[in-house]
Amino acid sequence: MARNKNMGRRVALLAVLLGAAALFAAVSVINVTYWYVNTTAPPVIKYVGNDTNVMNGTFVKADWYYDPTTGLNITRVYVTGVPGDVANITNALRVCNNYNVPVNIRIADVSLLQNITGAKYIRYMAVKIIDPPGAADNKVVIQDGAAVDTTTDYVTLQPGQCAILGVDIIIDANAPYYKTLAAYQINIEKVPQ
Repeated sequence: MARNKNMGRRVALLAVLLGAAALFAAVSVINVTYWYVNTTAPPVIKYVGNDTNVMNGTFVKADWYYDPTTGLNITRVYVTGVPGDVANITNALRVCNNYNVPVNIRIADVSLLQNITGAKYIRYMAVKIIDPPGAADNKVVIQDGAAVDTTTDYVTLQPGQCAILGVDIIIDANAPYYKTLAAYQINIEKVPQ
């Protein structure tokens, strides 16, 4: 009987050791894949809006530059407001679908990039999707220099169709003349359907 008891203990110990070995064993299966990185034309292209031609671009201008730090092409839009007055720019930037399938776009992720002379002087600024209509929430809002509504709803652009973005801006009457007040990063997010 003592012999059977010892044999049972040995079997139990062997089972524990085999279980521990299985637990700590590293099984690795390698399945080789190759990933090729290609390029294509961008799904949407940004163009200056028609209002850049009004008064020689006094109230809105746009240009592009390459940022070597991030590797991105950045579109800069300059809007000018008159302290104490409301400026309504209805065609500041056009965002056009370059694909042969519909694309959804929205304005997203508004953030203060740089407080230069005084973001606080920007009493109200709304960047909005003027055309195509259809977004229940079609604007992002900056109030008293701070982003308060940072994302719009999506609108659908058919192949070759352009969205028109506008901006409403109110600058405090006490703001200094001929100064850049602040810079904001406002992303245009696109999702192919």
